[in-house]
Amino acid sequence: MPDAKSRRSKNIMQSDLFAGLSPLQTRLIARRRDFDELFDGFTGMRAVSYVVSPDLLLDFIDRRGYACIEVVVGENLTQSYKRNLEQKPIELVERLEGLVEEGTMRIYVPNHTIHTKLYLLEKQECTRVIQTSANLTVTAQDARRQTNYAWYLDIPPGHPVLEQLIHDYRSHLRGCSLFMGDLKELLEENRQQDRRQLIEAWLKGSIASDEQDTEMREVFNELSSSLMDGGDTEQEKVTLLRLPETDLARKRIERHLMPLKPVTAGQHQLQVNKSAYIRFVYENHRVPLLLVSRERKELLLGIDASLTSLSEPVPEPAVVNESLEMLESYLNTVDMAESSDPVATKASMFEALLYVFFTPFAHEYMKAKRARYGLVDTRGPRFLYIYGPSQNGKTTFLRFVLRLVSGRMMEALSRQDFTKTRIQNTLLTGTAFPLAFDDVDPSRTPGIEDVFKSYWERWWRDQYVSPQIVISSNTPRLKEWAKSRVKRVDFDVHFVPTESSKERLAELFARENPIFKWFSYLYLDRLDADGLPSDDELQIARLVMQDLYKRAGRALPAFFPNEPIEKLYDPGRKDWQDLLHGLRKATAENEGKRKLITFTKDMQHWEINDYQSFLPQTVKHHRRGNTIIVENPKEFDRWLGEPPQRHRFLSRLLRR
Repeated sequence: MPDAKSRRSKNIMQSDLFAGLSPLQTRLIARRRDFDELFDGFTGMRAVSYVVSPDLLLDFIDRRGYACIEVVVGENLTQSYKRNLEQKPIELVERLEGLVEEGTMRIYVPNHTIHTKLYLLEKQECTRVIQTSANLTVTAQDARRQTNYAWYLDIPPGHPVLEQLIHDYRSHLRGCSLFMGDLKELLEENRQQDRRQLIEAWLKGSIASDEQDTEMREVFNELSSSLMDGGDTEQEKVTLLRLPETDLARKRIERHLMPLKPVTAGQHQLQVNKSAYIRFVYENHRVPLLLVSRERKELLLGIDASLTSLSEPVPEPAVVNESLEMLESYLNTVDMAESSDPVATKASMFEALLYVFFTPFAHEYMKAKRARYGLVDTRGPRFLYIYGPSQNGKTTFLRFVLRLVSGRMMEALSRQDFTKTRIQNTLLTGTAFPLAFDDVDPSRTPGIEDVFKSYWERWWRDQYVSPQIVISSNTPRLKEWAKSRVKRVDFDVHFVPTESSKERLAELFARENPIFKWFSYLYLDRLDADGLPSDDELQIARLVMQDLYKRAGRALPAFFPNEPIEKLYDPGRKDWQDLLHGLRKATAENEGKRKLITFTKDMQHWEINDYQSFLPQTVKHHRRGNTIIVENPKEFDRWLGEPPQRHRFLSRLLRR
């Protein structure tokens, strides 16, 4: 502990440091004028603020006349800032970038959290130093929802205390990087491209710029296409790739290809072994390379070192019948489990199976849709979302259906693999094999909102294949932006493993079933004949499967989904019917042009959230406490239907 002499010496130094300055002043920021008076009248600012509002920074330049602003934000919230800017007019983002480019505005993000709020406001005669609890945000400026406190000091140029404070400010800059610096470089390197398109690509967090992304995908597309022309000679076992002229894109491609040990074959050219590339895709992405050849009407699968065909002409009826019987045997395992409606459950599982069979053709579906509707409808085929609590067979189902598609045992990707980066990197390979993820929770995965919104709508290019995404989850609640972009299929069943059930499954998994090879052969044949896209992604898949049953001389099972499962069986509607007519945990009352659905007091907040999430997007509603207010009650009544009756779904299916 310092002695009295050293304490006196320290006090003297502090006294000398602040000597000759005007008195320290304080300010309670309880209204907007309090904030404005602190900042008006200066020409420049250096600041540290945990949170920053871009609109307020522009206000400092446009209204207050600041010539230069430099801000250190408190945490590296780059993606959060991008999402915030994405909601703003594109003109605002263009303006911010222009200010960054000319050096008028600099926003720095740190590599660790900074909680300081320090402002150095500059003009010719003095610098005002403000230490406050207020962030540099519109909320703090308006002072309607929060009160802040500040002390400040006006210091003349060259004073020791100012030099110390500037030194302290610069200490906050260490380890920081310039926000929008990457956008600045992106625009500089791609001056020939549309500026707004590049800004939008940057906001969406694409793998790189649109041009760099295109160059990457072009190289990998060239490599994948060359595989379909492979032969036995040494020359045919390798492919010659021409790399982009730009250093950034070329180096990035070289990094991706490094594990293949390519051989330099001239300036900006590489020789790559085709077999090595096939192995590389599967070993690094745990998804095999699946190529679609419409010209040859064939799917080609690469896992080991060569491509094998997944398309074959349909054989004699007895062989097809045997495969269909085996398929139904798997779906009939529902009879060995607990299910409130076994027929509906089998129909749901059949629907999910058809969807996975459809996934290699999702890119072709998107091409047909974009060709017909252009930018009027940019939505792609919905992701498959298989929902159900534990022990309902989701993992086993994915294992079974991936085996049918690939012809070998294959596990789905894990929840740890369900990331934006992982999906984008696999997208580069051009595989049409489905990206199937097991046991994930989309609401807890950073960056996944961007995947849902951008995968087909912004990242998709017609010349490069995009694999479809399949998800299984225990999470029933989905955000609105996810609900409209997924096809949800519920597995309402509970399996209790027994010796007999495990033996039956083992037998089914052990047997070869080439049903998908015939399915793909017929599907490719129908692609040209049935080119018009339907809102039902599975329209062609249903017709192909019906054709297989017809060729086998086998009757369609009662649980075959002739229509989209959401039309035949809506689990959300079933739960609402039970809520209102069975459990009676809520009442529905018409009030003029709206309907009030009031939940009983013992219903938990999260339970009401679940029921709210089950409502379709066509039902316009909002919530107040434990009451859901429906603004178009006729649409709600149409969706809800009559009170459920036993075997209604079974009889409906049997009438088809």
